[in-house]
Amino acid sequence: MSLYEVDYFLPDLCRGEGLLAVIVISLLLSVLMGVARYGIEDFDWLGFGNIAFMAIWIALLSVLVLCECNRWLVGVRYTWSAIISFGLVLMVAFGVGVAADYVVAWSLGGVFGFGRALDAVVVTAIPAGILLRYLYLQQQLRIQQRAELEARIQALQARIRPHFLFNSMNMIASLIGSDPEKAERVVEDLSDLFRRALTDAQTLVPLREELALCRSYMAIEKMRLGDRLRTEWEIGDYGAGVQIPCLSLQPVLENAVYHGIQLLPAGGTVEIRVRRAGDRVSISVRNPFNPRMRHNKGSKSAMDNVRRRLEAHFGPRARVEFLTDGEHYVTTLSYPLAW
Repeated sequence: MSLYEVDYFLPDLCRGEGLLAVIVISLLLSVLMGVARYGIEDFDWLGFGNIAFMAIWIALLSVLVLCECNRWLVGVRYTWSAIISFGLVLMVAFGVGVAADYVVAWSLGGVFGFGRALDAVVVTAIPAGILLRYLYLQQQLRIQQRAELEARIQALQARIRPHFLFNSMNMIASLIGSDPEKAERVVEDLSDLFRRALTDAQTLVPLREELALCRSYMAIEKMRLGDRLRTEWEIGDYGAGVQIPCLSLQPVLENAVYHGIQLLPAGGTVEIRVRRAGDRVSISVRNPFNPRMRHNKGSKSAMDNVRRRLEAHFGPRARVEFLTDGEHYVTTLSYPLAW
């Protein structure tokens, strides 16, 4: 997550896309000012050129100043950051106006004044104020949404079902006397799972680590359910460096066990497949289920939280999809490698 997404209310204007957007907006405002000043029928292209020239210079120099000053504005309260940014833009506009007045006075032999400088400040203040206000409100909205998302994620991480913990502790207690080595393995797997549950909610982890954690979780459930639970792992070559929000896949497997395998007297097989197609990673979990035997709650909220987490990290192209395939239920997580 970049500096601009976390600590600075302005978007990243220092890169090509942001700079191009600033230039386009400056030209559109110049056209608007030209039409308002000269009208369409008597449009003065020379006057428009002067307006556009000053507008682009003000915009580019403002971007340069803001990009250089962002390291000092990071960490400043958003209100003060907006006020300082607005003041810097007005100072740039005044400087460009003074330079234009000086060039005109020097080239035409007139008297040097501050007419263009004051005009530039007034004309720049209105759109700059509106734009900065809009960006400030957008940042406040992002802060609120992030706080709500983190609250949901923390609730998700806190809700590894109590029955799972109690069953695991009972299983450990029963194994201590008969099979201490197996009890030790359960304790190690359980500690790994809860250590990850305490990880920062916003952390991206390598996909291989998430898969290893899921294997530990399924190993615990295997000891509890015995031969009723079988797993098949089909892990394709998804490449190095692929990441996923921590504890995103484990809730899917928990649902497969809790709402599927556990309710079937004969149990069944949970199939986990990981594939990569182009710039997307797809993870599917397939489990048998009986539609007439379902727990009343728990599944939808967990999957909604997983979907929101994927969208928060990978944007709107991230997907959580559900499919009923006969007597099997398939949950698929898919997301782009970069956003």
